[in-house]
Amino acid sequence: MATTQNTYTGNGSLTEYSFTFPYLEESDVKVSLDGVDQLTTAYSFANATTISFNTAPANGVAIRIYRVTATDSAQATFFAGSAIRAQDLNDNNNQLLYATQETVNRRIDSTGGTMSGDLNMGGNKITNVADPTSNTDVVTKNYLDTFSFNPAGTGNVDFTGNITVAGTATFSDDVTINTTGALTIPDGTEAERPTAVTGMIRFNTDITQFEGYNGSSWSSIGGGATGGGADTVFFENSQTVTTNYTLTTNKNAVTAGPITINSGVTVTVPSGQSWVIV
Repeated sequence: MATTQNTYTGNGSLTEYSFTFPYLEESDVKVSLDGVDQLTTAYSFANATTISFNTAPANGVAIRIYRVTATDSAQATFFAGSAIRAQDLNDNNNQLLYATQETVNRRIDSTGGTMSGDLNMGGNKITNVADPTSNTDVVTKNYLDTFSFNPAGTGNVDFTGNITVAGTATFSDDVTINTTGALTIPDGTEAERPTAVTGMIRFNTDITQFEGYNGSSWSSIGGGATGGGADTVFFENSQTVTTNYTLTTNKNAVTAGPITINSGVTVTVPSGQSWVIV
């Protein structure tokens, strides 16, 4: 395969880099740093095969010197009755040859190939992609939508930014949250309670309290006594029972009245237990 480019890595001090491909015009030789084409004012030709940068490319910068042969017009044009020079014929042939070499080197074959630079899709889609199997494979929308997060056996997974999950996320192991901030949990009215599963917790905006589902009913959790400043004097409860409730086994209950039990709602006090309204 013909050489149409040379690549280097900057070291912060070297300013001159040679290239090994032939060209027709100096304007056909292009230079990029980290994939960004440079203006011709940023460098010059030290000689026919060496680029000299005004400022040394920084350490680690990817340098690419490559050829893009102009094809808007032929190098030489022939007219009836004019002399035909061998140099003109060679220049035209080389123009076609160089342009063909560049096309071959930079195209991606339909059977597969390797990119040597970034691919800008210009807002277009890459379609009909298979789900990933290797760590560096592209992730499809289908794979992301149906992704099951299960790091068991693969070590810890750390998230350092915000994570937004539009669906249900299932963790098969403990979840540790290391932050000085806070955890935001679901909130809503009693009418907005989800289909309950044992262990669910949420914030009830009707009674302004945290609540949890114990397997048979929702009940307030945490909170404790409230009061002004650091006072913890007042234990508050709602005045209306809107959901069926059964006292926890081997537990008594006390409630500040008056209390209204809505029509069709049942409060069950198991045998041997007591519910006192004061």
